[in-house]
Amino acid sequence: MTRLIGIAGLYILMFLGWMGVGLFLLLWPQRAGNLIHDSFGFFPQVRRADRGRKVLLQLAGLGLLAFAIRMAVRVVSSGR
Repeated sequence: MTRLIGIAGLYILMFLGWMGVGLFLLLWPQRAGNLIHDSFGFFPQVRRADRGRKVLLQLAGLGLLAFAIRMAVRVVSSGR
C-alpha cells in the first residue's frame, strides 16, 4: 500500500508542477519571461509593451496546462 501512495504522490507532484508553471506563464507572462531571461539567457527580456512576447508566453502556459490535464486524464483512465 505504501508503494501505491508513493506512485500516486509522484503523479500528483508532477501534475501540480506542470499546473503551477502553466499558470505562472499564463497569469504573469512578463515576470515569467524575465525569469527565463535572467536564469538561462536564451529568451529576450520582456518589457511592458512587448505584446508578442507576452502572447507567446501565455500560449506556452496554455500548452502546459493542456499537457497537465491530458496527463491527469490518461493516468485516471488507465487505472480503470
